[in-house]
Amino acid sequence: MFIPVALWVRISFLLKDEEHSTVYIEHIFSSHSSVKGHWVCFRFLATVNNAAMNMGVRVSETLLSILLGFNDSPLSPRRFSGDILAEDFAEHVWKNERDSSCGFAEEFQQLALEERGQPQTVASAPENSAKNRYRNVLPYDWSRVPLPALLGQPGSEYINASFIPGLWSPREFIAAQGPLPQTVGDFWRLVWEQQSHTLVMLTNCVESGRVKCEHYWPLDAQPCTHGHLQVTLVGEEVTENWAVRNLKLRHVQQQKTLPVRQFHYMTWPDHGVPHSPDPLLAFWRMLRQWLDQTVGGGPPIVHCSAGVGRTGTLIALDVLLRQLECEGLMRPFGYVKKMRESRPLMVQTEAQYVFLHQCILRFLQQSAAAQAQKGATYENLLMEKVAATEA
Repeated sequence: MFIPVALWVRISFLLKDEEHSTVYIEHIFSSHSSVKGHWVCFRFLATVNNAAMNMGVRVSETLLSILLGFNDSPLSPRRFSGDILAEDFAEHVWKNERDSSCGFAEEFQQLALEERGQPQTVASAPENSAKNRYRNVLPYDWSRVPLPALLGQPGSEYINASFIPGLWSPREFIAAQGPLPQTVGDFWRLVWEQQSHTLVMLTNCVESGRVKCEHYWPLDAQPCTHGHLQVTLVGEEVTENWAVRNLKLRHVQQQKTLPVRQFHYMTWPDHGVPHSPDPLLAFWRMLRQWLDQTVGGGPPIVHCSAGVGRTGTLIALDVLLRQLECEGLMRPFGYVKKMRESRPLMVQTEAQYVFLHQCILRFLQQSAAAQAQKGATYENLLMEKVAATEA
């Protein structure tokens, strides 16, 4: 049976991750539903089924029983603590927003109570202290992203960046602080070594008169050079809320290039939230479309100023919305807690935690409206066809 490479890549991420048991892999593709007994990621099944039919191969009943999650399957789906079904999410938000969002406040406080500090030895080393923008935001040793050491430069293997787990891989994202003047070269080394085609910037360089991030890309067509790496601005498109820049990263010694696209969201205040979920959801859809069609390369690198608040909120939004599409449920508290095991303070403020839920709720509302419109359009076409037949 032929299955597209992109699908195998996603499955292989799960199989290679020791944390993912067979039961958990199955849970990615199916989960409980009050309507049909089991809700299935139909896009996944359709891909497998159509590929099999095109090749004249019948998908085995055993495989289908596992994917469909039949009750008599030895690997029937299980629910996880904190799961919220899509149809229950609006009520969940309403309950937590009562009494001045006390429910969300309690959840957010619980996140802080359950967050366990882990060794940050490398980040705390004297030779690396000047590379950290904020003293309270340091990557954990186990999840930090190492750089190749440079000869005669102690600490050159360090950058304030962490691997973050996602839906398909334990290293699906890199969360980083906004570059400092002295770490711009390290930032581009990170991009090159990880072969990342995607940068997501969620801060402005200066906010409220304070520098939040060094301007690390060229202002015009004149390239910038950082060691053996040369960065060229190929083009940019600026809208009201965001800018998209195409960059070319060239390794002068190796004579190789890496195309990089930067998605810069410009209307998200530090420690605050956007005025509405709609622009951010539009930004996310554009970003997700790009990520889905980009083949190969390393994880997207997401940063704001500290690399935890806005960065954590957007990563959580992406993972939870994709989980919602594939499983029909999500677990915001559980995922934010999971992120904080890899990098401290991810989704830094209570306001950001509440906004995350508001974005998910708005996404569900938009999806329901789109489905209703689609149904109405189909019904109108059907009525027109019937009328034409009777005429």
